[in-house]
Amino acid sequence: MTKITNKLMWVGVAISMALGLTACRNQEPSKASTYAAEIRRTSFGIPHIVAKDEAGIGYGFGYAYAQDNFCMFAEMLVTVNGDRSRYFGPDQTDGPDVETGSIKLTNLQSDFFFKMLNAPEQVTRSWQHQNAESQALVRGFTAGFNRYLADTPAEQQPAQCRGAPWVRKISEQDIMRLARRLASEGPFMQLMPALLAVQPPDSNREPMAHFDVDLRYASREWLGSNGVALGKEATENGRGLLFGNPHYPWFGSLRFYQLHLTIPGKLDVMGVTFGGFPVVRSGFNRDVAWTHTVNTSGHVVFYALTLDPQDPTKYVVDGQTKAMTRETVTVDVKGADGAISKRTHDFWRTDFGLIVQLPGKLQWGDGKAYALFSPSLDNHRMIETWYAMDRASSLDGLQSAMTEHVGIPWTNTIAADADGNTLYANVSVVPRVTQAKEAACIAEPYKKLIDEKLWVLTASAACQLESEPGGLQPGIFAGSELPVLRRTDFVQNSNESAWLANPAQPLTGFPSIVAAKDYPQNGRTRLGITQIQARLAGKDGLEGNRFNMRKLQQIAFNNHSYLGNLLRDDLRTVCSDTRPVVLDGKSVSVAEACAVIAKWDGKANLDSIGVFLAMKWIRGFAMEGGTVAKDIWAVPFSAQDPVNTPRGIKLRDPATLAKMRAALARAVLEAQAAGIDPAKPWGEIQIADFGGRLTPMHGADSADVYNLIRGDARDGNLRVRFGSSYIQVVQFEDDGPRVEAFLTYSQSTDPASPHFSDQTPRFGELGWIPLPFTEAQIKADPEYRSTKLEE
Repeated sequence: MTKITNKLMWVGVAISMALGLTACRNQEPSKASTYAAEIRRTSFGIPHIVAKDEAGIGYGFGYAYAQDNFCMFAEMLVTVNGDRSRYFGPDQTDGPDVETGSIKLTNLQSDFFFKMLNAPEQVTRSWQHQNAESQALVRGFTAGFNRYLADTPAEQQPAQCRGAPWVRKISEQDIMRLARRLASEGPFMQLMPALLAVQPPDSNREPMAHFDVDLRYASREWLGSNGVALGKEATENGRGLLFGNPHYPWFGSLRFYQLHLTIPGKLDVMGVTFGGFPVVRSGFNRDVAWTHTVNTSGHVVFYALTLDPQDPTKYVVDGQTKAMTRETVTVDVKGADGAISKRTHDFWRTDFGLIVQLPGKLQWGDGKAYALFSPSLDNHRMIETWYAMDRASSLDGLQSAMTEHVGIPWTNTIAADADGNTLYANVSVVPRVTQAKEAACIAEPYKKLIDEKLWVLTASAACQLESEPGGLQPGIFAGSELPVLRRTDFVQNSNESAWLANPAQPLTGFPSIVAAKDYPQNGRTRLGITQIQARLAGKDGLEGNRFNMRKLQQIAFNNHSYLGNLLRDDLRTVCSDTRPVVLDGKSVSVAEACAVIAKWDGKANLDSIGVFLAMKWIRGFAMEGGTVAKDIWAVPFSAQDPVNTPRGIKLRDPATLAKMRAALARAVLEAQAAGIDPAKPWGEIQIADFGGRLTPMHGADSADVYNLIRGDARDGNLRVRFGSSYIQVVQFEDDGPRVEAFLTYSQSTDPASPHFSDQTPRFGELGWIPLPFTEAQIKADPEYRSTKLEE
């Protein structure tokens, strides 16, 4: 039996009710109901879901999420099922999740990868490893999504997918496919091209992909974030204060969704998650608040295989010859005439993992092949880890949830609690390459690749990775072996290693695959630390020397460029030479560009002039492959002063000057190619575009601006597609958490929804949005409405 109760429901639900559903006001769920939930919406469409158990929580989430993101989610499932070519043809490159890092795959390439990743036996295995609570949450989400589908006839579904053949009921297995995709999002997903490029040395077939992969980019720039937790020594009220700012795609399966989940007496947590992931991933409850930043740990390793001289599909381990296994996946492909044909691709598997191909580094041939070991593929603990974190009543509980389950795949955790304590933890799934294993198993020719985040071990029984006794999963570090720091002043991270979570207490002594040390930090890390230190020293121009919510928001979104301000005089000196630059045989005028850059205020605000040129210029000479450039600095990097070095440019060095002038010329050419007038205010250049609803946008695509925003050039503008996403500032007070936040791209991907882009203008003007959390706050919200569901 299906029932729905409605109070002031928005129009999409009202239409569904008109289709003959049983409606009754304030009716309690029947005892026989399998699923029951109340969905209470507040301003900006945020659902507050109340249920008696996990199945009900999942049910309410699935229904609410379908109301807001039905078509996007349905298409996400097409992707993870490896069916894009069947419905959209093989050559499309603009679907959700087809992009990975700086690489765009075709539908066919994506399909081959996901058919391999989500092979039926692997999906079944993932489901079987979920505990009872996790299975109940997933079953509930599936039922809730399918309930919305049943309530909404095809002709009333959102226009983007109305009548589409790929819209269908979903299953628990679909959610497991999504979970496997999320677990693999780190380096394994970034290595999709390296897996697709594999062909035996004697093969005449054309490789599926021709890409290089830079895992430094994957860990430090593709996905990023800032997190700051302030403790009792740093806050005005002596309680915890948290800032979280993940940098994520604005489209696709990594798009966040705001929600509030309550099981009376057991769970009361608010924040964000991904579609189909039925727990809060980053957020807060009454006692603790946390955010995540993408970490720099290695999450995959490679094994160097010695090939059988007679057969390159065989390899020799400890004197024994073994055959590789050919795994053929088959994809349905829609032709230009609409007919469906079959295409196949072969992956090659060994006892050490799948064969990969990285041009110029790890290639199959000349007696060698390289296998990829990714423990993320066997991480089935994500839902139960975050569900335990959601229920934590202290930092001890939050830390225990992470260290006991080790289910976080590729992020750090930064947290604060109501008592004024802070926590940094890099507790994630990392291959257990101990210092001893690294010394014994990484041969000399491969040691130099560690700086490129490539750990290449000898393929032997002695070099296979073992777990600590009693470990949760073969081949990974135990939670107790990974970096954790507790402080009462502050911890922070902006996509660097654990080393300088707090410079007063460096985290050292860990294997290189876990946490590097003694290396130059990115600009966002240096900016964050110096701004915190200036505030605590009372040297930032603000009143006092401690933080409250407003002061934290001010330093988080002042849009300062760290290197821009550090190097401003050097930039002006270089610009004093306005002669044209000869670049690739072409003379490039830089005089106009230098005149524009002279007006730059060192920020990426809406009224800033010259942002595009300045940021492109600085990136062109100060960064190399996602890391800080070498050999250009007047004061080189020092591990004894890592926050303040390197600095200054070697202006008397002809090679450095030539490099800087060439980078300036390239910035000029980039602006010309994009049709961008760099003399315009930044808010006229960078915009968020949701169905023609345009919002000027601050922030910049830079490694040294906290508010990272990245866009594609179109029609003389940059259209935002990536960057600051769910931003939360959580201040604990005597009566509980006070929270202000943005979901920068808003809740819904349906252009007909009132919540398609309603938060985006607020973010554009930095009009912080208070989040209702208590029962009184929720019911007092001016847009409060309630729906009760059961079946």
